[in-house]
Amino acid sequence: MEPADNETLVEEASLDDEILQPGTERALLDRVLANGSTTVTDTEPPLDRDLPFRHDGGFYNVSHTVTGSQQGYKVTIPVDYNASSVSGDVVGYEELPAVDQTALEPISTRPELPDGLLEPGYDFAIETAYTDPETDESVLVPEQTYDAVRYEGETYPLEAQTTPESLTVYRYESTLLAETVDGYAATLRDRYAFELSGLSEDERDVLESALDDTKRIDSDDNQGFDSLVDRFRDRQPLTGGGDSGTFLVRYDGQLHVTEINFGSYAEG
Repeated sequence: MEPADNETLVEEASLDDEILQPGTERALLDRVLANGSTTVTDTEPPLDRDLPFRHDGGFYNVSHTVTGSQQGYKVTIPVDYNASSVSGDVVGYEELPAVDQTALEPISTRPELPDGLLEPGYDFAIETAYTDPETDESVLVPEQTYDAVRYEGETYPLEAQTTPESLTVYRYESTLLAETVDGYAATLRDRYAFELSGLSEDERDVLESALDDTKRIDSDDNQGFDSLVDRFRDRQPLTGGGDSGTFLVRYDGQLHVTEINFGSYAEG
């Protein structure tokens, strides 16, 4: 258990957009947040996270639904961000067909990669998909016409790898949950916080121990924990579910982010 100040609370119940892969995930998030919604075709959801995103100070829920299917190609495009030399045919990014510019959007945004990732050879791979109609315009799929792309003076070797696949059409939508940390924290308190009151001495012993450290329950020391489990089981957690979760608990006038593992207590 730890005190639930606003920053601690929102960190528990959101994801910073900086954790996303610099390729497809980040590009898709930027697009759906900028437009409110977007459609992508892929073999699986290219962005699928359980928590809302923290972006430019605001907090956004991003969801997706399946709207159909199409034949096409699964495409993996390794990108070398620090090539010492480039051979073969080079094309300017702005000269690419629109469908290839979209696929190579991570190059145009040039994600910041940790120094440890910038090693000789390909640094990361763009994972994307092309429908059959899109390949009619492409110079990368199914046959790669150029060996590298030049963008703002930098040249990036590419090696597109394509596999025929049945693709799923996903519609992504974003919803602004709050514009500030304080606003999102207030929303979380309203939705998830509950009070532990009228506690027995055994229940208080468990909670007091958890305030200072992790409280582990032995098989012969479970009466207070048994009772607390009954109080938690019907409450909605901030995160998690099943036999463990993180809850927002008000105890003795103080709000706490509380992690609890029910273990076998979740059964029966």
